[in-house]
Amino acid sequence: MKKVLFLVAALSCMMMGFAGEKVKTETKQVPATTPSEDIEKKTEIIHVYMDTTFTYTTKTIKNEIPQEIDTAWTRKGHYLQALVGAGYGSMGYGLKDLYNGLQNARNDGGFNWLAQFNYVYYFHENVGFMVGLQVEQMNSYSVLNGTKTWTSNGDSDNGEEYSHTVTMKDWKEHQTSFLLGLPIGFQFQFPIADMKRVSHRNNQLRLFFDLGAKVNYLVGQKYNLVSGAIEHTGEYAKWGLKLDGTMGTDRDYYEEVIGQSAGWMTDGKNLSLKNLSVDGMADLGFMIPLMEHLDLMVGVYANYTFNNLRDGAGKEIGWRNNNETGYRQHAFMENYDGVIATDYVQAVRPWDVGVKVGISWNTPARKPKKYENLVMRDTTFTLARREEAENVPVAAKKINEIMMKSVIWFDFDSDKPKLKPADVVDRIADVLKEHPEQMVLVYGHASKEGSLEYNQNLSERRAASIVRLLKKKGVPSDQIVSKGFSYTQQYDDSENPYHDISLDRRVEIIPVFEKDRIEK
Repeated sequence: MKKVLFLVAALSCMMMGFAGEKVKTETKQVPATTPSEDIEKKTEIIHVYMDTTFTYTTKTIKNEIPQEIDTAWTRKGHYLQALVGAGYGSMGYGLKDLYNGLQNARNDGGFNWLAQFNYVYYFHENVGFMVGLQVEQMNSYSVLNGTKTWTSNGDSDNGEEYSHTVTMKDWKEHQTSFLLGLPIGFQFQFPIADMKRVSHRNNQLRLFFDLGAKVNYLVGQKYNLVSGAIEHTGEYAKWGLKLDGTMGTDRDYYEEVIGQSAGWMTDGKNLSLKNLSVDGMADLGFMIPLMEHLDLMVGVYANYTFNNLRDGAGKEIGWRNNNETGYRQHAFMENYDGVIATDYVQAVRPWDVGVKVGISWNTPARKPKKYENLVMRDTTFTLARREEAENVPVAAKKINEIMMKSVIWFDFDSDKPKLKPADVVDRIADVLKEHPEQMVLVYGHASKEGSLEYNQNLSERRAASIVRLLKKKGVPSDQIVSKGFSYTQQYDDSENPYHDISLDRRVEIIPVFEKDRIEK
């Protein structure tokens, strides 16, 4: 049974600890530092102190303070951004003249567009971490002009050497790719001007800059032929015989025109590209405040693909004959799968630049969690009387009697005594000269008119004027300590319920009994 009770008690203590409550009982005695009553006798003063003994029980509860949105505007927090862009892009390949037949071959860029959604968390006023999703279409064109010749020893019936040449005439091809990207990086923003006409807290025109990388997946990649033609000719060098369409044969020597010959339809066909790419990206622009939490984003962008998207080494460029009209396929020629699949193209690294516009919605960061301790305290106390006797020198008694009969007053903003204090000062000086062990405090005061600093100087000058009079009467300087209190201590006139501010312009001379009390 005892073990069960012990376990229950221990579990209760643990639950109280988890709840964050602390209970404490303490007894403390606090001696009084100032007397509650002074009883004056002929040669001594009895100081009566009331010492207090406290016994209190304290319960402390840790309580979470609800989070609040910062009252001052901050750029820290969460941002949701939606942007669209358009510009110029290219598949980023060059055409190599490997067979000394290409003339004016080129790769041209084309129109590209994108749509992008970002989430940005600004952990600093100027720096945020960004992730997003992007959809993009890129277009590119290639134009071929020139010749390509194949030589064979087995094409003729007699095994004679035979050359077949194709002549490309403005052979134009269009490549299109659709990409789904995952951008990740950092976004920076810096205020550059205050927009004075904006009344809400978000009133700063800011410069923003994105820097990061993007992983793209090619969800669609096509090419189609736009325009141009190919002319087929042949030659038997041994016989000096050249064959072309003018000789009346329509079997091997003819001209194929894109869009007219059945073999070169303009329907799109798949490109030979890898599906994954890694791009570097950079954006630069302005964030223009529209509402307290809404900005307009206008800027420019640039993307560049780091890895080569060409799939495979690239085969020798070849052309096909129109099999649908009965022409035979030459053994030394390959099917055409687009320029990018040929060895004319060494690497494909797309790039694009353009203009972006969108909106950015911001919610400011919340303040970090804070806690407060709620204290519940029950207190009981008892009082104990304690008396201390202090001997009063005769000189101090005399000075007290003098000061009780007269006060040294001053006019407004003056350090000259208002009434001639010669009688008071003379009698105090006589006592101090008679009792060289006695010391006095000369305290200067001012009324509450003007600044604290000015009245501090005025109160010190008033005290100094009385010190000069005492020294002039022959009182040594080591018996006098002076100090000014500005207007921090008003004159105590308990008989008058209405305070007279002119009574604050005064000097008091206070006797003390020991030097260490002056130092304190």
